[in-house]
Amino acid sequence: MEISQRKPWLERTITLLLIAYFIFGYLPIASWNESRGFYHILGFSWEEKIPFITPFILGYSLVYGSVFFIYWVIPNWVVFKKMAWGFFWVTTIHYVFFVLYPVKMVWRPEIVEAKDLFEWIAKFIFSLDNTYNCFPSLHVAYPTLATTLAWKFVPKMRYWFAAMALITAISVVLVKQHYIVDAIGGMVVSILIGLVLIRTSSNG
Repeated sequence: MEISQRKPWLERTITLLLIAYFIFGYLPIASWNESRGFYHILGFSWEEKIPFITPFILGYSLVYGSVFFIYWVIPNWVVFKKMAWGFFWVTTIHYVFFVLYPVKMVWRPEIVEAKDLFEWIAKFIFSLDNTYNCFPSLHVAYPTLATTLAWKFVPKMRYWFAAMALITAISVVLVKQHYIVDAIGGMVVSILIGLVLIRTSSNG
């Protein structure tokens, strides 16, 4: 692989476009799914008994840390392009699933009045993100993609990213935002996309 210097201005522009693609894709699809009147439930019956543990909302928020962290540790422009394409394709594939196979989380509790900091954070996040767009979990997919590519291109950070991905996957279940199958689905999509990108040579 040809090694090239990073291109800060271009990278920032692409990153902002990817963020816009997420915001102006994810939220409208979630709103549309809510209005469609039909959905699927992918939870196992015993999952309903898993407790809602509010401190794990911090682990749920790790997805943002993993995304920004991978941006800063990317070694060069070539790897940045792989990561950018990875996030684009992972997001796009998830959008297709969200539209064709809408899944709703039916066990997320409503927080009427927050009693502590964790509940306040959860209430705020839940107000932005409804209970649709569940399968596969895009929340799990992003740190998993970061882990997959970091494993190859940023080996000294691989275990940090793996830990963030694992904590995020556990957290999305414990805050009742996703079913277990959702988390697994997000992991599978990202690992497959990451492996394709790793195996595909890229110049410049």
